[in-house]
Amino acid sequence: MSKLLPYETIVKAHKGDPDAIDTVLSHYAGYIRYCSRVHGKVNAEVEEHVKQKLISALFKFRFDR
Repeated sequence: MSKLLPYETIVKAHKGDPDAIDTVLSHYAGYIRYCSRVHGKVNAEVEEHVKQKLISALFKFRFDR
């Protein structure tokens, strides 16, 4: 099993497909939760902020480089 997201999923998420966006969020859920910990506890505000930043980055992603 590959730890990378399929290219097609990223393209679909970039185009706004809700299922693809959920797939991306699910893929990174553990890492987001880990990075959202403050003093050993998950901070829901930080977690939500990171998710919003990831979603906004998906829409800004450029494929022409």
